[in-house]
Amino acid sequence: MSLLKRIIFCLYYKDGFFYISRNFRLQKVGNVEWLIKNFGFGQTSNYVDEIIIILVKKKPNSYDFEDFFKNIFKLRKNIFIPITLGGGIRDLKTTKQFFDNGADKILVNTLTYKKKEIVEEIASLYGAQAICVMVDYKKEVEQYELYSNCGTYLESIGFKEHIVSLNNISCGEIILNSIDNDGNAEGINMKILNQISNKINKPILIMGGAGKPEHLFQALESKKVSGVITANLFNFLGDGLKFARVYALKNNIPLARF
Repeated sequence: MSLLKRIIFCLYYKDGFFYISRNFRLQKVGNVEWLIKNFGFGQTSNYVDEIIIILVKKKPNSYDFEDFFKNIFKLRKNIFIPITLGGGIRDLKTTKQFFDNGADKILVNTLTYKKKEIVEEIASLYGAQAICVMVDYKKEVEQYELYSNCGTYLESIGFKEHIVSLNNISCGEIILNSIDNDGNAEGINMKILNQISNKINKPILIMGGAGKPEHLFQALESKKVSGVITANLFNFLGDGLKFARVYALKNNIPLARF
């Protein structure tokens, strides 16, 4: 696992607009022009190591993908850091479209439950390092349950079993995304890391609940965490991401971009 850590920003997109999320319930914030004007791309991107952009539509069609890629093109004109794109990837044809439209890496979720063989085919063409796996989870009583398809389908496999299975497939990293903490800005669920065996050798990223620099630092200082992801748009408007980066560096976190 790399010693360098990453601060990553995530954006959600659907039907011509970008959204924020709270427990996987979406709230519209603006189109791509609004985002560029009000969020300061690419000035803001100077303070993160990567950006993830997800098409959050349950059953996207060809028009949805075309619209998504058109707006990604506008956005990435001012972004000079790695971009991960995801959402609705179910086959090699769609995968190729994502890479052809600016993805440095792709993000998958449902495929890892339904068709792991396609993940292997993608890895054979683009390399395992180009595949990032999202694990959406929710705490139910004394166990963590897993969800696919934008958090709408409850999977039957257990959390620990799924992580072990991901460790044995061709992917570059695993994101642990808390549905409970999503968008609440009250802190990251660090206890989930207790469910990760020391035998897991994939880089682990953690997501859900980051609302201030201290939250990001808490995650980054963990030996099990390679990066922390925030999708909290409003809390990180202005100088929020800059302050988070400075805070981490002052506390001796070795970030990928200094």
